[in-house]
Amino acid sequence: MEPSIQLPAAVAIGFTGHRSIEDEDQCRRWILDFLRRQKTSTVALVYGVSSVAAGGDLLFAESCIQLALPLCVLLPLPLEEFRQDFTPADWSRAEQVLSKAASVEFTAGNQSREECYYECGIETVQQSRLLLALWNGEPSQGLGGTEDIVSFARGIGRPVTWLHSTRGELRTFNEKTEKELLDDPELDFLNHLSEPRALPGPGLSQGTNQPETLARSWFRKVDESATHLAPQSRRLAAIPIVFTAAAALFSGAGSWARDVGTWLSIGTAFGIMAALLPVVLRLQKRQTLWVRTRTAAEVCRSVLAFWSTPASYEAIGPEAVPELCGVLMSLNLLKVLDQGRGHPSVEEFKQRYRQERVAGQMEYLAAHAAQSAAEARRYRAATWISIGLAAALNVWLFVSGRLSGGFALGPWKQAFALGAAIAFQIATVAGALLAVNDCDRRRQRYRELRQQLEEWDAQLETLRTWPSVLRVAGRVERALLTELIEWRSLIRNQKLARK
Repeated sequence: MEPSIQLPAAVAIGFTGHRSIEDEDQCRRWILDFLRRQKTSTVALVYGVSSVAAGGDLLFAESCIQLALPLCVLLPLPLEEFRQDFTPADWSRAEQVLSKAASVEFTAGNQSREECYYECGIETVQQSRLLLALWNGEPSQGLGGTEDIVSFARGIGRPVTWLHSTRGELRTFNEKTEKELLDDPELDFLNHLSEPRALPGPGLSQGTNQPETLARSWFRKVDESATHLAPQSRRLAAIPIVFTAAAALFSGAGSWARDVGTWLSIGTAFGIMAALLPVVLRLQKRQTLWVRTRTAAEVCRSVLAFWSTPASYEAIGPEAVPELCGVLMSLNLLKVLDQGRGHPSVEEFKQRYRQERVAGQMEYLAAHAAQSAAEARRYRAATWISIGLAAALNVWLFVSGRLSGGFALGPWKQAFALGAAIAFQIATVAGALLAVNDCDRRRQRYRELRQQLEEWDAQLETLRTWPSVLRVAGRVERALLTELIEWRSLIRNQKLARK
């Protein structure tokens, strides 16, 4: 059975076009026809990304609204400055679009007017999977023109559909089939993770109109899978180490035991098993699965932490985790579509974020730092006690042999010699497990991260505005995700299973 908790695939159609258009009515029909085909030819959620500049941008934006496609508006300038580029009639149309858009985001900086328009066009391409260009084929008249944006999109391999602004002809660059456009192996893999019975949740295909419910249900599913996989890898990694130590003991015992063949055979069998166990137990695969699910769960947790903020805000973007680009696009679209979410005051958000996210993480880090320290102490104690016992037995055997005038060993002395060998092997295993479990580094990392969170929490307590609060909260999220992203990079070049 297909899992019911699945994030929908999303296709963002970006737009670039001329401000001056000879026949607006004809261009509107061409744009509407294109969007209708895109909407009806895919099961993905289709939405538009565009400015609302006079001319082509405004036609595209109005077409998205007409076809009930979600529209994410990018503005190159603050509204009062942007308004200067419109006639009163066009500005009235733009205001209608802005009031119905799913989201409005400013891309302006301290650049010149031309640079602001150029940056807005580039950001449109970056946020899109497909670019529609209403273009006459002529070079740009200034920075940020349609030809500039089309050239950038083509250069980075983005599929571009060129709609000739006077003839209506269509031409495609970097063409991709619908399957290729929607090809997202990581989203497919995560969607098909098994669902715990205790976490039922509706998918969009079942008619739910609560995007946050879907996002949180999907997070719990992925988080549950990661939690299930987490303790297995380190426990199973200890088994080959123990088998290697056993192989050394049985092989060594064969040098003085009567039935040499039996002991050597057992030692050889343990050695072969130690070499085969990592493959048989699928240790690398388990570690990879854990990294994939844990990274996705934590990225989703970060998005949910900012779910109720009034403006679009990404603590982490697809440039940091390109494999999760589709996941981030889907989650951010669900947030945009969640019109029913409340917008808390900055104080309400700050208090909830500090209690649920920062305090929870500090408690988690403190507990795991203590756990890692305890593990390190146990392994070190086992190492030193075993070495001390083995050394004491060897010293006693040496002194006993000297006092008795020779080193001939009776049966009981043979047992002591074997005990010394076993103690040394226990010390070896304990030292290896200390390294495998990475206890010291994890303990130090947990402590350092907890100290950072304490500093940022103190800053959050005193901050009073959305920009400053979100800036510090963004630092918190990036710090919490940094190590996971580093682990993710270790498996980036592997061929990963889709399901």
